[in-house]
Amino acid sequence: MKILSVGGFDAYGISNTCLHRHWALEKCADYIDKVNTVSKAIGFRYKLAYHLFQKHIPVRLPDCVGANDMILAKLQQHDFDVIWIDKGITILAKTLAKAKQLQPYIKIVSYSPDNMALRHNQSQQYLECVPFYDCIVTNKSYIVNELKALGAKKVVFVNNTFEPTFHYPHELSDDDIMRLGGDVGFIGAWEEERCQSILYLADHGINVRVWGGGKWLEYKDYSPNLKIEDKGLYSEDYCKALKAFKINLCFLRKINFDQQTTRSVEIPACGGFMLAERTTEHLNMFKEDKEAVYFSSPEELLSKCKYYLTHDEERTIIAKEGLKRCIDSDYSNLEMVKSILTRVYGHC
Repeated sequence: MKILSVGGFDAYGISNTCLHRHWALEKCADYIDKVNTVSKAIGFRYKLAYHLFQKHIPVRLPDCVGANDMILAKLQQHDFDVIWIDKGITILAKTLAKAKQLQPYIKIVSYSPDNMALRHNQSQQYLECVPFYDCIVTNKSYIVNELKALGAKKVVFVNNTFEPTFHYPHELSDDDIMRLGGDVGFIGAWEEERCQSILYLADHGINVRVWGGGKWLEYKDYSPNLKIEDKGLYSEDYCKALKAFKINLCFLRKINFDQQTTRSVEIPACGGFMLAERTTEHLNMFKEDKEAVYFSSPEELLSKCKYYLTHDEERTIIAKEGLKRCIDSDYSNLEMVKSILTRVYGHC
């Protein structure tokens, strides 16, 4: 199989999940080429176009790196079976139309980790491209019908995935545990609900450490029980921290109406103990109190933290079973990519 992989490969180093999906595509391909869609610096024109689009003005985002031209150049140089476009909010409909004209039997797949039914994740180009995709892949089960209403021919729901060559239980030194871990930890961006839950824990005597920077820094002196780091975590340190924390908090983005997130799989895959928001999808992925632990209120979150901080053996067993579930159910990028390619092309 010959694959053209299109996505934002240059952001976030080797922590980049788009890059991880590309690695999976490499394992499925006899031949693969790639086109990067992300500029290292977002300029004024891009920000202005995004702002105007959010105001429902049909302005397209600028293609700052010339990804559309590069796609067409690759197609004129080589025959491909599949174009895999990761998010692709700067890809033009006319580019996809030309791709079909140049290579009529090619299949075009769209994958996005975001809720692409919501305007803040979309672009004018994305909306125009939807009908040209042979398959749109989403990890948001609740937007399948909405994507079809936008003109999607075929929509496939998949769970979030992990990259086994990156997300795995790393060996930890005592220094790693001190440098990265703690009792209760969260790695991620600030959101109001997340913040209120974490402050509630700190107010009730739970030691919490947050890696995130940004708006989190406003709470740096909030409580001796709350330690705010001035940056996020990426690369190997991200994986090590997930194992170094006794309890990893897994919050869901309310702005996207998430039922699961990348951390839903990455935490157990790295050997971490996961305390996550209780949702139907989480419950389907990991058995409650066997492979992960869940909460539905600040009070339950506090109760679970207090209990598992004092029950080391139970916590260790649940973390091991969560890792086993990731492996046994093969929540890997490779398995997901194989299943999608089989659906759209007939084999992988």
